[in-house]
Amino acid sequence: MKKIIYLLVIIFISSGVHAQIANTKWAVTLQLDDAVDVLFNFETDTLEVISADDNSSLETMRYSTTDTVLTLQKLYGQSQCDTAAIGKYSFTVNGNELWLKLISDDCTDRAGVIKDIKLEKKE
Repeated sequence: MKKIIYLLVIIFISSGVHAQIANTKWAVTLQLDDAVDVLFNFETDTLEVISADDNSSLETMRYSTTDTVLTLQKLYGQSQCDTAAIGKYSFTVNGNELWLKLISDDCTDRAGVIKDIKLEKKE
């Protein structure tokens, strides 16, 4: 019985963490070749990074969350990241702010751009 209760608590906590960012949009200015305003569009299990200037897709990644860890894997896009490269970032949602901080990332392009950023929630 204890195992079942423990398992249910873990499932409940994990789904709540994922729900914090699923189906949300966040804005940030990234330093690519130049400063670029982008939107992080978190869908159910994919993250699309979109240029705010022309609404073009820069990168699409698969994401998952566990506790306070966001795991990213490129599906397609403009970076030099290999599709097998996994990135792990700690994340904190505090009101209308989403903080990402690098834990580890096999893709140095992605890690160099989003290693420690604050995003603002968009409606």
